Amino acid sequence: MTHIKLGVLKMSLKKLYLECQSGDMLALEILVLRFHPLLVKVSIKYGTFDEDCYQECAIAVIKSIDKFQIR
Repeated sequence: MTHIKLGVLKMSLKKLYLECQSGDMLALEILVLRFHPLLVKVSIKYGTFDEDCYQECAIAVIKSIDKFQIR
């Protein structure tokens, strides 16, 4: 993540989601980073971090962007 403007980092999840749907790769990266703590929590099995699990969870977040609808 290089040269990110502070305004982009402070975007709401809704705004990030909408930017992701329009193809903004920076917004996608920031969205995944916003969920990083949750991804880490899910990826810890028996007290050990599972990197493969983390990557699968991150991929699931990315794939869900096209399917998710804000109401």
